[in-house]
Amino acid sequence: MSLRSDRITGALVKHPFVISAVLVLAVLAATGMQINNNILVCSIMVTGYILVAGYGLYLKKARKLSDEALTAIIFALGFILRLGYVLYTSIEIRQNDIGVFQEGNYNIFHSGYILFMRDRFSIPDFDVRIGGQFYHPPFHYFVSAVFLKIYELFLPAGTHNYEALQALSLLWSQYSLIMIFKVLKLLGIREEDHVTSAYIISAFPVFTLLSGSINNDVLSVLLFFTGFYFGLKWFKDGSWKDIIFSALAIGFGMMTKLSVGIIAFPLGFLFIVRFIKDLKDKAGKKTGARSFLQLVVFAVICAPLGLWYEIRNYLKFGVPLGYVLRSTNTYQDISRFTPFQRLFGFYGFPIEDYYINLGSDGEQDYNIFITMVKTALFGEENYRDDLTMSMAGYVLLIVFLVMIAIALAGFVTMLVRLKKRGHILEDLSMAVLVVAEAVSVITFSFKYPHICSMNFRYSTPLILCGTVFYLNSGSIKIPGISEELTSKLTKVTGMAFFVLSILFYTILWTYVKGDVQVVDPVW
Repeated sequence: MSLRSDRITGALVKHPFVISAVLVLAVLAATGMQINNNILVCSIMVTGYILVAGYGLYLKKARKLSDEALTAIIFALGFILRLGYVLYTSIEIRQNDIGVFQEGNYNIFHSGYILFMRDRFSIPDFDVRIGGQFYHPPFHYFVSAVFLKIYELFLPAGTHNYEALQALSLLWSQYSLIMIFKVLKLLGIREEDHVTSAYIISAFPVFTLLSGSINNDVLSVLLFFTGFYFGLKWFKDGSWKDIIFSALAIGFGMMTKLSVGIIAFPLGFLFIVRFIKDLKDKAGKKTGARSFLQLVVFAVICAPLGLWYEIRNYLKFGVPLGYVLRSTNTYQDISRFTPFQRLFGFYGFPIEDYYINLGSDGEQDYNIFITMVKTALFGEENYRDDLTMSMAGYVLLIVFLVMIAIALAGFVTMLVRLKKRGHILEDLSMAVLVVAEAVSVITFSFKYPHICSMNFRYSTPLILCGTVFYLNSGSIKIPGISEELTSKLTKVTGMAFFVLSILFYTILWTYVKGDVQVVDPVW
């Protein structure tokens, strides 16, 4: 039994990508990614939790529960959560601009774009400014189209199952979390913090929501973190393989969603530092020339992959570079609020108001920070009309706010103690990423003054920075409190966030939306 348990743990640690893919494929074959019996889905989820947790207890009793094994178990529990969420969530629920799948109807939403690519196998041949979501680069839609083509070979002729697309989203979500963890390790987090980082990221609510979302967000997130991982590896080792993989990941990421280009700031910082260090190396110009050539190859691969669609649309149809579709939803229009209100205005949060206000009930969210916090946990949904969901969400929110405060303290501590740390450049890259994301979020929110523009799904790289800063807080020296106790407090808070996130999205299937009060805008 002990030998078998060692093999199970070893497989989870060494082959997370393969195991995740096999499990998703098995579920797809068995269920089509949808079970129309929520009680059955909940039973599957709870059974999975019990089995995985029971295995962890067995390892602990057998004194085989290493931090590595515990980390794998935490990620396994998060996977069960996202799997269950996908099985009880159809592609018509908690989506963003999906529209309705209808054969032969190439609507202006993501569903129409996917069907267009599946049927025609070509990029849009018209001015994308009149095509809604068709302004997005085509890689996600190409992958979805190929997947549907292959999947439909196994279905009876003339039948379709668009729910199957969630298999890709679930897999990309799981892979994204694995890549975040791999990046954290490359950034030099302490081994004793691996478990805490797993608690923070493995059940993070935005990734649960993304696992069921079939737009292009989750694939772009995966490619962002993959590109960052290989770029960071190149910074450390300088290998050709890593710089090429980074260029490919970022290029395809920008071909999925142009916002992946924000990675240019933290990676650009590391690339410049590496080049300067190589110039000063004993090998002198020879080493510097090699780094320069690698960066040239990076640009030659990445730039064409990431920008060809925008350049093509500009040359052929005059579409401005960086064009973004503007929302026409008058309920979401918040242009009347001043920049000061958008940044510093508070309105009953978090005591009275902790779910999103999209304007249809007469209330609007307009503060960027507040809206990002809400959407990081709950997306663009509110559960005010259900006591159980409201209370569960409120407790989750409070713990999350405590974690944000801890992360901010960790950020300050990191900057103060920068020279004393062993990963000064990696830490600075996180600071660069935070500043870049902050500027990007504020600029985008002001340029497109709608509530949806402040959704946290546009800023998922902040999870990486926030986790690093949160873990740094464990070394804060508080009079009368040891660093060991501080570290334990951060671990317990992270564990509470993990448990509450699992609880909230495990019981979400019980929620039945009440009547929505639609109020004509008078602002």
